[in-house]
Amino acid sequence: MLQSLKVKNYALIADAELQFSSGMNIITGETGAGKSILLGALGLALGKRADTSSLSNKEAKCVIEATFLVKDYALELFYINHDLDYDEQTILRREITASGKSRSFINDSPVNLTMLNDLGSRLIEIHSQHDNLQLFKPEFQYYSLDILAGCLADQQDYSSEMQQWKEDIKLLKKLQGKEADLVKEADFNQFLFNELAAANLESINEKYLVEEQVLLENAEELIRTFNTANQLLGGTDYSIITQLQELRNLLKSQSTMLTQSLAERINSVLIEAQDIAREVDISADNIEVNPERLSEVNDMLVQVFSLKAKHRAADVAELINLRDKLDDKLGITENLAEEIAKLQSHIERQYRDLSSKAQILSKKRIANAPQIEANINDLLCQLGMPHSRIHFDIKENNELNSLGCNELAVKLSSDKGNTFSELKKAASGGELARINLSLKSILADFVKMPCSVYDEIDTGVSGEIARKVGGMMHQMSDSQQVIVITHLPQIASLGDNHLFVYKQDVNHTVETRVRKLSAEERISEVAKMISGDSLTEHAVEQSKELLKG
Repeated sequence: MLQSLKVKNYALIADAELQFSSGMNIITGETGAGKSILLGALGLALGKRADTSSLSNKEAKCVIEATFLVKDYALELFYINHDLDYDEQTILRREITASGKSRSFINDSPVNLTMLNDLGSRLIEIHSQHDNLQLFKPEFQYYSLDILAGCLADQQDYSSEMQQWKEDIKLLKKLQGKEADLVKEADFNQFLFNELAAANLESINEKYLVEEQVLLENAEELIRTFNTANQLLGGTDYSIITQLQELRNLLKSQSTMLTQSLAERINSVLIEAQDIAREVDISADNIEVNPERLSEVNDMLVQVFSLKAKHRAADVAELINLRDKLDDKLGITENLAEEIAKLQSHIERQYRDLSSKAQILSKKRIANAPQIEANINDLLCQLGMPHSRIHFDIKENNELNSLGCNELAVKLSSDKGNTFSELKKAASGGELARINLSLKSILADFVKMPCSVYDEIDTGVSGEIARKVGGMMHQMSDSQQVIVITHLPQIASLGDNHLFVYKQDVNHTVETRVRKLSAEERISEVAKMISGDSLTEHAVEQSKELLKG
């Protein structure tokens, strides 16, 4: 429940603190006194967007604190999930500077607005005159019907599965689009892959082929060169090797250190020349004039060059990498077709399951609607609408929607059910308020909120009906805290705690202030609500009677 609300530097409020009790809290005050300002401040503490124009003193920051007692509402998991310190007394605080900077806190831990709003929505629910418009919204109509029909869990399960079904359909369309693109490229990719695969790229050593090409192209000239070299090295009596042998022997014939050293060096040259001669001889034997092999090598190199140019590849390794990627792409196309087929089958099964769940949901709604209507109509009768009847018009469709297979319209009859019209066309503002209150009263038994705020939802009612409206809210306060902003004495007199909002001149400025009324002050305030500023003895007596209950 809401224990207190502290407001500093917000609109006409310089500094105010409101203390609330369990049960039914009443807030009254003249029109324009600032009751709506208090609600605005509470909204900021609950995570509403801030407006710097609401700061009365532009030199100071606005601070709003709402203190809640949360021990009985199983909120520990929320604190754990959001890494917050749990405290049975929780403070939601909002600070707004003149520059527009806003800061939010839960128990002094900084949080974002989303988290503040999330926790606030679990602690308090605010109903205003505008809240009556919720009655026209399909989401609220379905939500109310499904809670009261005991099938909200079914509806949430269905909606969750429906959302997944829609996501799977999106995925299917994405995969089908991808498949269509791959199919368009498939023939061309297959051609490129076949061309690269046929080249037998792993068997190609481009560097070796280039060297072989050079040898084959110059074979005849190389053979002549090697033959001549062979002759020069050792093929005649005047060959290089023969002359080196003679030179070595000549030097060795002298026994000096110098000639011996020179002879050894000549011998080294001789050994190298003999080795060269053997290699020249082998090379000459290995080289042949082979036009067919040259043509084959040329063709292979032309093919490699053509493929490299076509695919802008630096070498054969890049061509092999490209071929493998093309092979993967072709494999993806085949795998994608299989994945699409499986997903289509899954989506069909999902739809059958959704259809079955929608039918079960529809049957529960239709079966429970008459009793729900009767409960609401009974409350409407108590609230001075004896001839009004609410009807949940439920139709079944073959087509599924996000909430099942139904079309739902809440209708109202003012002639005991003979003719029904859409709610927005048939109900006045006052009637909407009473219908909304009746529905919220029934929902209160199913949805336990720590605190509910009702902001002048008694518009359009008066007299005994107002007393019954107040009685209904007072009955709701047995199971939850209720805060009511009202201008009707019949409702104000039913409160367990009465706060009075007023304006006061302070240093040539007007401020909104709040105080708790004593028993005697309550008599006077309720009397003023009956007769106006000029108190009459009759109004005071009426006030006392109302306060007796």
